[in-house]
Amino acid sequence: MTKGKPRASLRTVRAEGTHREIGIKIGRECKDIARRIDRRMKAYARDCYGRSPAEELARARKVLPASRRFAPGFVEELEGYAEGSGLDFDSVFASVCDPEWEMKGCTDIAVNERWTRDDCVFAAHNEDVEPHNYTDIVLARVFPDDEPGYIGMNYGGIMPTVAMNAAGISMTGNALEPNDVRLGIPKMVVVREILRAEGLHDALKLSMPPGRGHSFNNIVCDSNGEIYSMEGSATTFDALYAEDGHLVHTNHYVSPRMWRFESDMHTRFSSIMRYNRAKKLLKRELGEVTVATFKRILSDHVGHPESICRHPDPRLAEPERTRTIFSSVFDLTNKVAWVCYGNPCEGMYEKHEL
Repeated sequence: MTKGKPRASLRTVRAEGTHREIGIKIGRECKDIARRIDRRMKAYARDCYGRSPAEELARARKVLPASRRFAPGFVEELEGYAEGSGLDFDSVFASVCDPEWEMKGCTDIAVNERWTRDDCVFAAHNEDVEPHNYTDIVLARVFPDDEPGYIGMNYGGIMPTVAMNAAGISMTGNALEPNDVRLGIPKMVVVREILRAEGLHDALKLSMPPGRGHSFNNIVCDSNGEIYSMEGSATTFDALYAEDGHLVHTNHYVSPRMWRFESDMHTRFSSIMRYNRAKKLLKRELGEVTVATFKRILSDHVGHPESICRHPDPRLAEPERTRTIFSSVFDLTNKVAWVCYGNPCEGMYEKHEL
């Protein structure tokens, strides 16, 4: 456990069995969050896009067939989640498709055994979103009968945003804002599917399915120390390989092949600053990287409040404010997750074993 002061308790859930059984259990235990996310999804669609709840659900239904073909197990989990939480399935699936997920920030670092003190492979992440999401995040251990189990940080307990599975595959990443967004397989569905991979090839393939409507920058690592940053848009991608054994990514396209898909570079100053700052801080510690290294880097306040450790900017309207709601470090070598609930500058990283 790294130094820091205790924070509010992070909710945890464990579920196993068939995909539907998993969804039912998580839905029952996270019913309050599920309903809160449902209300927020409908308000966001109305206030930001002028769409009624019925219109938002109708949009989601258009991408359900493709999502079910690509991720049948996850759709079954969502069906169980709807049953367990008492919500309509259409509403649950629309929450997975919610455009609000497009607005996430985040800072990511991955380092392989070449540069770590104990020959471990690490994937680290700060989750930067609207502050209200702090109460919506759950540490989940999920063990399907037919797939590798995983440990991850899940919105509502059911939608993973970062995770590591029992096959030694981690999925972290951050938001991009491409200019070719379309109706298609939702980004959250893709994230969940990566976690069923039993090897690197399958994980990379699952990270960029044809027919996707959008894409996170999906950072895929394995316990062999292979690190890829899959910079995607709706229609194409570039696979950035960590040739030197370490990688940093934030919220703008790094690959020259992808620059033309950047929606507005003038909104990326925080991302540019965090990217270069994290690279500089990591370079100082290469060869001696430990979990404590990530606490130091991910707690950095250069450029505050839009720093690596982000805090709400009082100069912005409330819907535009961003906060780091958790920080995580996955040790893929030992199958251990270290999670700090809240800003890492204030909290401690607690150990959670898969």
